[in-house]
Amino acid sequence: MIYGLLYVGFAVESVDATRRTFKGLFGLSGERLPPDPFLGTDKGARLAFPNECWLYAMESQQPDSPVRQFIDRRGPGLERVALLSDDIEAEFQRVRDAGVPLDGIVPADTPLGRRFFVPGEFVSGVGVEVIQPGPGAWEFNAPANISGVLGLQHIGVAVRDIDAACDAFAGLFDLQPGELRTDQHDGEQKDVMIEPGNDRLWLHVTQSWGENARVRQFLDEKGEGLEHLCIEVDDIRTAVKIVTHQGVPLFDHKIFTNRPDGFEAFVYPQHSTGVTIELIEPYPTSRGYRERR
Repeated sequence: MIYGLLYVGFAVESVDATRRTFKGLFGLSGERLPPDPFLGTDKGARLAFPNECWLYAMESQQPDSPVRQFIDRRGPGLERVALLSDDIEAEFQRVRDAGVPLDGIVPADTPLGRRFFVPGEFVSGVGVEVIQPGPGAWEFNAPANISGVLGLQHIGVAVRDIDAACDAFAGLFDLQPGELRTDQHDGEQKDVMIEPGNDRLWLHVTQSWGENARVRQFLDEKGEGLEHLCIEVDDIRTAVKIVTHQGVPLFDHKIFTNRPDGFEAFVYPQHSTGVTIELIEPYPTSRGYRERR
């Protein structure tokens, strides 16, 4: 059974630059990680969130590595999600029975434990790694409310066919979609939540046909896949002040106050080493709202 999301893999040109950027803009400290033979990384860093998941910054100059091939094909960006399983043999068999060719389960001597990978071509552009962690696997060390960050709230998934994406997550990983919303962005977007099991964290699967919509532009430029990260903050004004005081502009130069899920602001990917970052302070009536302490 899948019981959580462990990390979001972020393929970058420079792990060191990514650590500096995320520390300066969002207060997220990065912990160095050793090279990972499964990914073919030369450098890595873990930027941990309080809700028991992390952003895995991955750097590689190895031409045959998944990370390098992703960057050469699409540029820096979100390359995969890693899901936790308590029975990796059963997960492997279900995926293979669905017709996905798999190389096999990697032994437990890799840093995280036993794992296998499903290429994005089978999951609407989303690379999915499945991990059954072994004894002594990396543990979480992010303190609660670090620098005003309450957690990674969602990962944006841009797709051309939301029904096909939901079918893939349900059929391959037994992750069932939530309620479909069809009234977003003036009726030019459909979206759905797929929850892997973490505290208030979901995959935000979105199909958009708005001419000027960010998701539509991402699809036109890069195709289907992981499009943005949404970080929940305690105070959106404070979070935005930190960003703008460093000379980094916001998308449309403003905090959006008319969105159904909360106060939102966006940092362009060129200022965050390759990925759009959404900052959100949810309304008390919004999905995913955390009680303030």
